[in-house]
Amino acid sequence: MRFTLTRWCLTLFFFLNRPIPVLPATSEVTHPPTIEPEPFLYLLGKQRLLEAQHRCYDRMQKLPPYQGEGLYCNRTWDGWSCWDDTPAGVLAQQHCPDYFPDFDVAEKVTKYCEEDGLWYTHPDSNISWSNYTMCNAFTPEKMQNAYILYYLAIVGHSMSMFTLVISLVIFMLVRSLKCQRVTLHKNMFLTYVLNSIIIIIHLVEVVPNGELVKRDPPICKILHFFHQYMMSCNYFWMLCEGVYLHTLIVVSVFAERQRMWWYYVLGWGLPLVPTTAHAIARALLFNDNCWLSVDTNLLYIIHGPVMGALVINFFFLLNIVRVLVKKMKESQEEESHMYLKAVRATLILVPLLGVQFVVLPWRPSHPVLGRIYDYVMHSLIHFQGFFVAVIYCFCNHEVQAALKRQWNQYQAQRWSGRRRATRAANAAAATAAAAAMPVYICHQEPRNEPTNNLGEEGAEVIAMEIIEQESSA
Repeated sequence: MRFTLTRWCLTLFFFLNRPIPVLPATSEVTHPPTIEPEPFLYLLGKQRLLEAQHRCYDRMQKLPPYQGEGLYCNRTWDGWSCWDDTPAGVLAQQHCPDYFPDFDVAEKVTKYCEEDGLWYTHPDSNISWSNYTMCNAFTPEKMQNAYILYYLAIVGHSMSMFTLVISLVIFMLVRSLKCQRVTLHKNMFLTYVLNSIIIIIHLVEVVPNGELVKRDPPICKILHFFHQYMMSCNYFWMLCEGVYLHTLIVVSVFAERQRMWWYYVLGWGLPLVPTTAHAIARALLFNDNCWLSVDTNLLYIIHGPVMGALVINFFFLLNIVRVLVKKMKESQEEESHMYLKAVRATLILVPLLGVQFVVLPWRPSHPVLGRIYDYVMHSLIHFQGFFVAVIYCFCNHEVQAALKRQWNQYQAQRWSGRRRATRAANAAAATAAAAAMPVYICHQEPRNEPTNNLGEEGAEVIAMEIIEQESSA
């Protein structure tokens, strides 16, 4: 699977480092601007070129003779692409090859068969000519688009990091929000913060620095390793959210306490396995400089488990909804309504954060649709942390109510010396309102002495919205 961010960053990297032509071509091929590739990618491109040449010669031998009428141009290998028999006066075209990093495979290469049944010859060289000029990935329009996506990534991760840090501060300072499910939130938020920091460092320090990539220091690949690890942790902590709710609601029937260390193993430990396996396979089988290239199926070592986590989480959440709807139909329990609202945020985020793994391989070939696709996908990918913070924290009514109570308490204490009477009235009103509305993100039963050293983390956690009072109440 190919990440559009990495591909556009590669395009920007090659542009900033002034590519120069070094790859020789056969006498029949246009000389498009090529770059001086690193040794690994050069050998990889050469291997792909040879494989394509062998496939072309096999194809030319197996195809039957031309069956059409009139003049035609003979099938040929132009040095980079294979061309079938083409009727005279026809402009043949196909997608640009993927041998070179500066080729845009979404563009087309053309070859014209003239009216006399001969392939078009270039007037300057007087030899057969194929037009690869559109394959160049460094046109002004493409580079403008690359810069927009580049800065969109920086802005998106900066906003994500900013909002996530604020959310973490809220969760840590507001004591009424300290419970198991919020602990899961905090760990997931932390993975997004660390991932955004790593990506910003990569975009600012690695992508524009051609000399660094040429030196290929170990720190460059270590940075890539931690990026892939944190990206995996994002989705596995999302899976922890689903597993927690599923265990709480379906398996344990609203049990209050769960062992948190299982979630730490799932969220922080399990992603190490595919990430380490990918790093070893990359070092042995596809060891390009700084591991920038995305033209390898080895990425599925990481993306496969991530997609599996998303699918499992989605079915967990659907099963939770099924159980809660059934309970509400049978008993009309208010608690089931609260749990159902607790599931909603995670149920929204799973498809939102997983869409990149589903539709990413199918980028439209149309220029306008392709650009729209790029902007939409990059917005979803780079603003993920922002969406998580907004849905789990800023738009959560329980968090808003807790902050409002904290603010009212602060205001009451601030003006206590001047307005004792007003403070007493406000405190009484706030107490009455709090008693009327059960606005808890952490629903807690009366406390007993802990029996298994779980302490506060053993409290039942329900992320729910404000339950409005019935009109008849």
